[in-house]
Amino acid sequence: MRKRSELFFSVILVPLDFLALLSAFVLSYILRVKLEGKPVAHPIPAIEFIQVISILLPLWILIFALSGLYAQSNLRGKLGEIGKVFVAVSSGVMLTILLDFFRPVSLFPSKAVPIYAYGLGLIFVLTSRILVRSLQRWLFQFGVGVHNTIIIGSGDIAQRMAPDLRQTFSGYRLLACVDTAKGAAKRMKGTPVFATLEEALAAVAPDGGLDELIQADSALDSEEILDLVNYAANHQIGYRFVPNQFGLYASNSVLGTLAGVQLIEIRLTPLDGWGRIAKRIFDLLGAIFGIIVLSPVLLAVALLVKLRDPKGPVLFRHHRLSRSGNSVAVLKFRTMLWRYCDGPGRPYKSAEQTFKAMGRPDLVEEFKVAQKVENDPRVSRLGRFLRRTSLDELPQLFNVLKGDMSLVGPRPIINAELEHYGERGAIFLALKPGITGLWQISGRSDISYDDRVKLDIFYVEHWGLLLDMKILFKTVLTILNGRGAY
Repeated sequence: MRKRSELFFSVILVPLDFLALLSAFVLSYILRVKLEGKPVAHPIPAIEFIQVISILLPLWILIFALSGLYAQSNLRGKLGEIGKVFVAVSSGVMLTILLDFFRPVSLFPSKAVPIYAYGLGLIFVLTSRILVRSLQRWLFQFGVGVHNTIIIGSGDIAQRMAPDLRQTFSGYRLLACVDTAKGAAKRMKGTPVFATLEEALAAVAPDGGLDELIQADSALDSEEILDLVNYAANHQIGYRFVPNQFGLYASNSVLGTLAGVQLIEIRLTPLDGWGRIAKRIFDLLGAIFGIIVLSPVLLAVALLVKLRDPKGPVLFRHHRLSRSGNSVAVLKFRTMLWRYCDGPGRPYKSAEQTFKAMGRPDLVEEFKVAQKVENDPRVSRLGRFLRRTSLDELPQLFNVLKGDMSLVGPRPIINAELEHYGERGAIFLALKPGITGLWQISGRSDISYDDRVKLDIFYVEHWGLLLDMKILFKTVLTILNGRGAY
């Protein structure tokens, strides 16, 4: 809930900034052209002026984004935001004036217009952001977007941070402190103190209502720190620490301040906030394009599957794990002969039972290791062709359209496979599974299961849209090559 609230307030700032800047230019035009009564150097109709400015303003929004004004974070202070707004608006004005300089026809009826717009833009943007932050702080009173927090340690830094964490307007709710040191309860007066995290959770967050751990104690050893990091990762909660813990590695981390104290937040993946929105838009556009272009292929394959084995369904639905451990029904064209398909309502309840009934118990161990076998006797001749060409996975475009999967991501796995990821299972579940991924372009079924796990975790920790585009391009080449598919 808190992440959705933060993301909402980050997203809503984009149209508000656009309207604030547009209003600044329109009012500047009115002040200079309509109210001053002086002749202008370049008479421009109001409608034409508004159209030109509306085309230019997305560049300003891009500058705002690059300045960090849409970062999904509660760490930024008021002064920091004011400074970034000043820099971003100033940069936008300078860019606009530079563009105007190189144009043969002026963008503005008068040189005074961008000067007026600069001052009004600062006022309007700051005013709208103050109103948004005021609304956000008002909602904090009702628990909307508030971070339920437990602080580790009761030393000077913890005591310095605690008063701010107790303030409703800060967006935090300090639930408890964890510390075994003598006098901790006295030092953290007003905050329940527990000896262990388990005791604190049982007392103040029995239903899993914890959002964040803040480690302010530098006396913990590396094993204790790792336990905290693993707990936060496995329970999908935030973990931040005062940056004096040596030897702790995080592939994605964000530096910020709280109550004047520098904190580092460890993130499982860069796919958070705006990254998630960008990936979803990328997935939607790709899925829609793929369904339209490949619709003749989808219909032809569906018809062939039904004609070759009419008793069974065209599509096979297999429940796999998606983001945060949610179960989703992944669609594929059925590649197995219907008489050998296992599951509810079928003669065989598992692949192992099917292999034994077919007189092939030798395949059971191979299946347990890799969750597939190279020469699977259950697969039809058409099914082998579909698997070799990956045509059996085309219906997953509808999974992407629905939001259950991504075009690119970790492999869709069943719950039993999660144990192969060990303590890093939560990292794997930070993203939706993909139709393709690093495993697809790195040898497909020819690589070992452990290598597949490593590739999945690497992708989660290093996600980027450019990486997605590279993987999609290489996937096409891999499918044409045909190696490693069975």
